[in-house]
Amino acid sequence: MRRTLLSHLFPLVFAQLSITGTAQTYFYIGSISVDPAAPTTSDAITISLSGDLSSTGSAITASSWMLMGSTVHITLTATSGPGLDVLVPHTEEVMIGNLPAGPYSILVDGAFILDSAPEFQHAFTVVGTGGPDCENLTIASIQWSTFSDTTLSVHVFNSGIGFDYPGFILLDADGDTLAQEVVDFFAIGNESWHTLQIPPGTIMPDGTFTGTLQLWTGFFGELACSWAVTLDLCPAAECVTVEPYLANYGGAIVIGDFAWSIADGTEEVASGTFTLTNEDQMALAEACLAPGPHTFTLTPLQEPMGGQLVIGVNAEGWTSSIQQPFPQGIPAEPLAFDVVPGCSDTPNAITADKEGPAPVVIATRAGAMELRATDGGRLGSVSVHDLVGRTIFQKDILTDRLTVSVPATGAYLVSTRSKVQKVMVAAP
Repeated sequence: MRRTLLSHLFPLVFAQLSITGTAQTYFYIGSISVDPAAPTTSDAITISLSGDLSSTGSAITASSWMLMGSTVHITLTATSGPGLDVLVPHTEEVMIGNLPAGPYSILVDGAFILDSAPEFQHAFTVVGTGGPDCENLTIASIQWSTFSDTTLSVHVFNSGIGFDYPGFILLDADGDTLAQEVVDFFAIGNESWHTLQIPPGTIMPDGTFTGTLQLWTGFFGELACSWAVTLDLCPAAECVTVEPYLANYGGAIVIGDFAWSIADGTEEVASGTFTLTNEDQMALAEACLAPGPHTFTLTPLQEPMGGQLVIGVNAEGWTSSIQQPFPQGIPAEPLAFDVVPGCSDTPNAITADKEGPAPVVIATRAGAMELRATDGGRLGSVSVHDLVGRTIFQKDILTDRLTVSVPATGAYLVSTRSKVQKVMVAAP
């Protein structure tokens, strides 16, 4: 009878014997469960190993566990004595107790043991408690960043306080990292926007997919909250809210009106008038734009007045901004920008073969930046400004390469081939 009942298990047994050298298997593990299923640091954890003993005379005579890094290593010893050769259901419970927050894996081995539980049952995550309540957090949205295809934006509301030095991580259904935040906040306020960087080479899921959003605190020292999420990263609405603006960064007071417009290709989709006054040297508007390429054009309605004008477009929540200088008295290039470039399946999709100049690659080193046209053509008009609008460099370049020295560490705006890039340069 034993030969008949266990014949379907022989391939698994032989596979185990070839690895461990064990002469016989007395406990076949078919499933692993963790109780509670979503443990916190305040929960006493029990891991249950369920399966079959090989006969009525088989038993588990020794059980122990130890924590090795983030692996819960469970060691069992099974024995067999006189009894009927029939499979006997058995569950071995291992009391683990409390564990620190974080992800864990489970490794089961020992004598006369065969672990055939599914791979996904060998992992679990402990969520931290004792700090702010995760129920106070509302995840309003997770989507592509407005102007980037290398970052995601997470919009969060917090009805409580705290979550010191927070960092969000988005995982796919297999637990692989899709995007991770660079810690930039002391805590989560009433409302905040968080930018998650997508690692190079990551293939983002198309359409709707399931995943996990985690919130870590203390510079990723402790896992505070975890949410199962179903996402479509492209906006549900037909358009995305942005804020076009005009600002004077100094040099002289500018007073007057400026007509502005935003075009989607050749069609104007938003327009208005900015007014600068003695009291207010910055003017803002609001526009809802469909995904795709756009251009922002500004026209003065009076004679040039000096100052250091800059035009730009802010993403919702001011998570990022695209901007460029607006010199008065000379023809100014429109500001070109892309809205939600990661959403390639939209009607206004940005295709890989769209017309336009080849991009300019910018590398940095201490005190300088190096520009190179990828097509080998001339760079053309190049201008570099700091974030307060001061001109660091401006010249028409007839070659495909250029090195620009900068006076201090920090961020600079580089305009070339109708594109503006924000570049970080280390101290000279």
